[in-house]
This record gives sequence, structure tokens and C-alpha cells, in this order.
Amino acid sequence: MTSASGRMTDAGQRGTTMKQSSEDNSHGLTPPPAPEEAGAPAVSEAHAVPAPPAAQQAPAQVVPADQFAGVPTPPAPQQMPAQVAPADQFAGVPTPQVQGSLSFTPMSTTSKRRVKRTAIVLVAIVVLGLVGAVSLMFANWTRTPEAQVRQYLDLLADGKASAATAMVDPGLPNDQRGFLSDDVMASASARLVVEDVVADSTSGNIRIVTATMQLDGDRFTHSFRVSSAKPTMGFLKNWKIEDALVTRVLVTGEKVNRFSVGDVTSSLDGNKYSSGTSFVFYPGVYTFTPVDTGEYVSADPVKQPVKAGASDFLTNSSSATVELTGRYNDKLAQEALNAAVDLTNSCVTIPGNINKACPYAVQSKHLSVLELKSAPTSVKQDGPGSDTYTGEAVFSIQSDSGFDKSPHDEEATVRVTVKLDSDGKIQLDSAGKPVFDVKFGF
Repeated sequence: MTSASGRMTDAGQRGTTMKQSSEDNSHGLTPPPAPEEAGAPAVSEAHAVPAPPAAQQAPAQVVPADQFAGVPTPPAPQQMPAQVAPADQFAGVPTPQVQGSLSFTPMSTTSKRRVKRTAIVLVAIVVLGLVGAVSLMFANWTRTPEAQVRQYLDLLADGKASAATAMVDPGLPNDQRGFLSDDVMASASARLVVEDVVADSTSGNIRIVTATMQLDGDRFTHSFRVSSAKPTMGFLKNWKIEDALVTRVLVTGEKVNRFSVGDVTSSLDGNKYSSGTSFVFYPGVYTFTPVDTGEYVSADPVKQPVKAGASDFLTNSSSATVELTGRYNDKLAQEALNAAVDLTNSCVTIPGNINKACPYAVQSKHLSVLELKSAPTSVKQDGPGSDTYTGEAVFSIQSDSGFDKSPHDEEATVRVTVKLDSDGKIQLDSAGKPVFDVKFGF
């Protein structure tokens, strides 16, 4: 009975072992051999001891089957990177398929181009942003009161009057802007040389900027009022120069009614008693040339430096005065001599001698002798700038009545005065000859 029981036990163990072996085989493990198969000596039931696991080649080891009965056998180690977990631990969970290496689908040419274009656009946006920021900083750094004044002075130094007027309006009516032109500045023998431009140290909306300049080697300074103006696009600073660098020049004319500077001509009062006429110029060295003086008047041009800073423009005072002086030429003197001779000859005729323009001594109807001993041979101007010429004549007379009946010479001075119109110009007759007032006397 005992033997039968032992055989049943052995059979059960073998069954269990076979079942375990089957499970082990499913998990990749080799079950240990049964004692009978291993050739171990038979032992009695009472002294049966579980046989130790047979030594296996590494890395697998066999453990007693009954020691871990009912416990899931862990999976055998697998080569990395994949590991197999116990089957019952993740029952019902799909086992991911593990591949030994990762593979990537290559990007298409169109995608590569799209990525490249996107990258280029992003880089361009960043670069443009940086350039814009730097440009804005640089623009505001250069848009200062002194930079505005220097730009204005550079235009004047280059003779660009029209651009300077557009930049800083002088606030004059159109009839006073005639000499603020490019042609006039182009005729200047010298223009501004800018040496230094310095702004004051204040930080308000009104700044004072002082410029040091030279004109024909003469150094001078001028201060500008510069005010803050409305920013461009809301962030670019602007400054406005309040005072144009213009100067009033007083021009007087004696026997000169018109003058020109460059291609611009203007009229003035040629009366010697006139106080002159004021004109406005940009700084420069200009030549004032008398024009339309006529056939009998000569006048020399005058070169005059015109610079700002010596007077206040707003008070209408002038920083320079130009005197254009005309003089009667030799042609007029000859016409005056001819007029003197004509009167002298008429005074030795009867009844021409009784003309009140003749010498008083010959104005008589009781002369037995009336002769011209010498007529004027020349005339001279009666003082610098005078309108009168004088000449000398000698008459021989003898009265036929009175106490002195002896013949004698009578010296007389003939005076020839040029007639002028209301503008101070020489009056001319229909033949274009000057008109004189001629008479003997003092």
C-alpha cells in the first residue's frame, strides 16, 4: 500500500514536473531531469529529500520544481535592448514588437524646400528687425539740433539757396526774396565756411545752437533758435530752425537807379538825398553792379561781404551798406561844353545879347562894340558829383552912352547844369541828347 502510494506520488510529481517543464519550455527554460533519469539511487519514501538542481551551463540555472510551485517563472534574459516580461503579468496587454534598430522615412524634396524657405524667411525677419532697430537708433542719434543747423549751413556753403529757403523759410514777402536765389549765390566770389556747430547743454524743447563760420577769411559767430517739431512716424525726432540766416543790405545810389547781383536786377532811388533801399541776402561776398546808367553816366561795381550776426534782422537794421556812385563821363562833359559855346555865341548877336542868360554887361541895346574875344574851350565839374559844369568866356564891349565909352574886355563864367527827372536820371531830348540849364553867372 505504501509502495502503491509512493508510486502515485512519483507519478504525480512526474506529471507536475512535465507540466512545469512544458511551461518552462514555453518560457524558454529547461526543467531539471527526474531523479530516475539522472541515475540517482532510489530512496525510501520516508527519507525522500528533494534532489538539488543539476548544474547547468551559465547563464541558466535549474531550481527545484516544488520550491516555486505556483509561482510564474521569470522570463529568461534576452539580449538588449528588448526584455520579455512574465506572460501572466501583462495578460491581455498587446505585446509591442521591438525591433533591433530605428528607421526613418527620408524627407521629400518639396518638404525640404518648404523648411528651407521658412528658415530663410525667419532669418530675414530677424535681420530686418535688428537692422530696423539699429537704423532707428542711428537716425535719432543723428537728428539733433546741431545736426539740423549744420545741414542748413552746408546748403548755404554749397550755394543751394532754394534748398536752404525750403528748409528754413525767412518769412518775407515774395518781392523781397529776389536775391535769395541759386543764381545770386552762384555769383558770389566767396561763401560760408562752417567751422563749428555747438548746441547748448539744456534739454528743453527750445535749444540755442551757436555756429562759428568764416567768410572771406573773416571769422564770425551766429546763434540759432531751434525748436522741437512733430516726430516723423511718431518716433523719428525732428528739429526746426526758427531764424533764417539772412541779412539786410542797404543799397544807396547816386546817379544809379538800377543794379544787379548775378542774374537778378532791382531798382533803387538814385537821388543823392535818398537814404537808400534795403535788400535781403544770404551770407556771401557779392558784386553789386550798376546797370542801365545810360550813355553819359559811368559807375563802377562794388564788391561787398555780406554776413549775418552783426545786426538783428528782426529790427530791419542792416549789417552792410553798399554805395553805388555814378559819375558823369567825358561824353557828358563834351555835351556841356557844346551847350556853353552855343550860349556864348548867341550872346554876341543882336537881339540874342539881351537874353537874361547872357552876362549882364552885354545885355544892352546901347553897345557900339560887342565881340567874342574867347569862347569856352573846356568845362569842368563844379565839385565832385556836381550836376553843374563851368566854363570861361571873354567878351569885348564898348558902350555908346553913359560915362564909360572906352572899349574893354568882360570876362564871364558860363554855368551848364544837367537837368534830371524825378528819378534822378538825366533828361534827354527827342534826339537822345542831354538837356541842360545854361546861363552866365555865379
